[in-house]
Amino acid sequence: MNMRRRMYAVAALFASSALVLTGCSSGGTGTGSTSGAEEQYDIGVVVLDLQDPDLAHMVEAMESSAKEEGVTLRVADSKKDVASELNQVEDLLTRQVDAIIMQPLDGEASQNAANRVIEAGVPLFVLSTEFAEGADVKYESYIGVDDTLAGQMQAEYLNELMPDGGNVVFAAGIYGASWTDRRKSGFDDTINDNFKIVAEFQAKGSRDEGKRNMEDTLQRFGTGEIDAVVANNDEMAIGAASAIKDAGRTDEIAAVVGVDGTPPAVAAIEAGDMTATVRQDSAGQGEEAVRVVHSFLKGDKVEDRYTLPFTLITKENAAEFAE
Repeated sequence: MNMRRRMYAVAALFASSALVLTGCSSGGTGTGSTSGAEEQYDIGVVVLDLQDPDLAHMVEAMESSAKEEGVTLRVADSKKDVASELNQVEDLLTRQVDAIIMQPLDGEASQNAANRVIEAGVPLFVLSTEFAEGADVKYESYIGVDDTLAGQMQAEYLNELMPDGGNVVFAAGIYGASWTDRRKSGFDDTINDNFKIVAEFQAKGSRDEGKRNMEDTLQRFGTGEIDAVVANNDEMAIGAASAIKDAGRTDEIAAVVGVDGTPPAVAAIEAGDMTATVRQDSAGQGEEAVRVVHSFLKGDKVEDRYTLPFTLITKENAAEFAE
């Protein structure tokens, strides 16, 4: 246990002892409570967008894991807004939670909220998305995926499916967000030279934005001028696929590829509207995050990084992931 963790464990033990002596319960203040049983903990969670189906699924898994672990979760939604993210963090600190799990919205701007947690002396854990390379944020552990690998897998899929290449439309998520930048760089570094990105738009992870931008793109490019669509997440891919279908151009576009592996995306693959997605185990990430934080709070040693794998889903194996 490093010095900081040792100090935190001693402080937690002191607080617990004080509560026993005074006969008080925590009442949700985050200082814990004892009644001859294991100490109870409050864990704050700041998610970047609870309207995203994949993230909502992640939170559901976290809540189930929290029940199993015997901890309380206080979940907040930053709603894709950095100012809201900071406000949510400050509210959780006011509630005196024992630890905060944060899903950074922006690799640079979200460092303000993260450092606010650290300055308050509360252990910080990072879930699913990351800070910019070289960021000076002293969090305890990262639990999630390597988003660069997702972009690489999208590119490898296209390289195999279309070895002669073609024209690609790229739907980016949120520029500056780690999941967007890493997935895009992984794709750019891996796609072969026969491919050309002829159009790129930012759709902020939204199905509606993906559809609207794809509709505009289809107006600009005629039959035979688009061969594939690559999106940083499934919601944008589904939106783009919907626009393509409405325009009657599904047969001319060889691939529509997303990331996340959500049930709607799997259904779209089975229906022939999308061709592939790179599945991340969002539920597994959420469950692991709760377990890791609880272990830390109990004084156990935790790793600096926990990385879960991706899985490519195509028509051939979609049934295995269908709900």
